[in-house]
Amino acid sequence: MHKLAAQLNDTLQEKAPKVFHMLSNLGKELYYPTEGILSQSAEAKSAKKYNATIGTALENGKPMHLKVIQDTLSAYEPKDLYLYAPPEGKAELRHAWREKMLKENPSLQGKSFSTPIVTNALTHGLSIIADLFADTNDALIIPDKNWENYDMVFGIRRGARVVTYPLYDQQGSFNATALKETIIAQKSETGKAIVLLNFPNNPTGYTPTAEEGEAIVQAIKEAAEEGVNVVAVTDDAYFSLFFRKLDYTIFIRSISRHS
Repeated sequence: MHKLAAQLNDTLQEKAPKVFHMLSNLGKELYYPTEGILSQSAEAKSAKKYNATIGTALENGKPMHLKVIQDTLSAYEPKDLYLYAPPEGKAELRHAWREKMLKENPSLQGKSFSTPIVTNALTHGLSIIADLFADTNDALIIPDKNWENYDMVFGIRRGARVVTYPLYDQQGSFNATALKETIIAQKSETGKAIVLLNFPNNPTGYTPTAEEGEAIVQAIKEAAEEGVNVVAVTDDAYFSLFFRKLDYTIFIRSISRHS
């Protein structure tokens, strides 16, 4: 194991042991390469004359570029056009994104959640989660009405077991009881459950009411209290495209209740 990964694991075991135990074997091996090329590039920012690290050359403190291109894109600063973007996304964008979340969801004020990261669309984001948390035979819990690509990302790529429960109960409401029972059933299996919630649901378009949202969060909480390590994943790609007016997502409600 790389020493940077070992250091991260030590920190997680000290600060968030439950999160550490939820990581996949691959997740425990992953680390951000802060040494080598990237650290050399950071050190080179203090260069007075030349900086040509990571395929980037600076001139007078700005990225070198062709004047004809800059004239065409004059509304943008060279630093925002020619440099490599960080793998997690530009810091300015990420912080602005977080502020937007706080503005649109006042209940998040004072709560603990990370700065968002930029991904190459939804499936890339899901694949990062799968790499971090899904091991062979871990349960991916999704409703019986679901987007088939979840199986590809978590099942085919990472070997997780896809376990489904009925989306609707007999009254046509979200089946929070079945969700809770399905999670608890994993206690005798691996003791871990990756619960993926997607609203508005693909393919049905179903969106839970505020009361159902509370029931979902409570079901997950009670299942976790039964001793199951729950990794809750919310696919909110279509947030705001609701059939009814809601001022939250399951992610927002979960953080507001339990952070």
